[in-house]
Amino acid sequence: MSFLYNILPDSSEERLDTQHLVLRPYAEGDEQEFMSLIQENTAALPPAFSGRLARVRVLEDARNQLAQLRTDWDNRRQFDFGVWLRDNKTYIGDIALKNIDRSVPKAEAALYFTGWPDTALFAQEALRAVQHFAFENLKLNKVYIRCTQANLGYATLAENCGFLKEGVLRSDFRGADSEELLDLTYYGMTREDYEHTMQRLKENSTETAV
Repeated sequence: MSFLYNILPDSSEERLDTQHLVLRPYAEGDEQEFMSLIQENTAALPPAFSGRLARVRVLEDARNQLAQLRTDWDNRRQFDFGVWLRDNKTYIGDIALKNIDRSVPKAEAALYFTGWPDTALFAQEALRAVQHFAFENLKLNKVYIRCTQANLGYATLAENCGFLKEGVLRSDFRGADSEELLDLTYYGMTREDYEHTMQRLKENSTETAV
């Protein structure tokens, strides 16, 4: 049986706290914020979330979607975090580890944030927290991000967090509400990349302290 089937962070580790953010699995009562953010940011949804808009049209759809995300979390199929500001508890985005391939193991990191690009630094903070969760808690060996031409802001975000551009797959994605075929740019981070990034951050922190 795969490692990911044998380990799941306990309840105290489901929540990730950063300097400005709280990342946690969705719970009952989050459905209105969840639905509103999706509907207000349709154009910002990356390929990994193309089906979410189609599934969430009314509040009951949102409740069902959040219940499914909780089930997926408990069964280790997907780890989806809502993102809230710590100071005023404003819901600003979603970041997930999904499409888990247990043979490597690897997962896709996918995210969307309201108010982009003004929330880019918060998105970067959230992505770094989820990187840590992926490599340290889940012991993944690789995390990747997919971007279309319309989501190049997320490509910059990936690079800022240490992901490397791996290539472009042409005409590799069809949106949920479009017949147009889009190119997908892939960014990847291996465990070795992650460890080098963490070591560099540690060294920079030490130099700053001195």
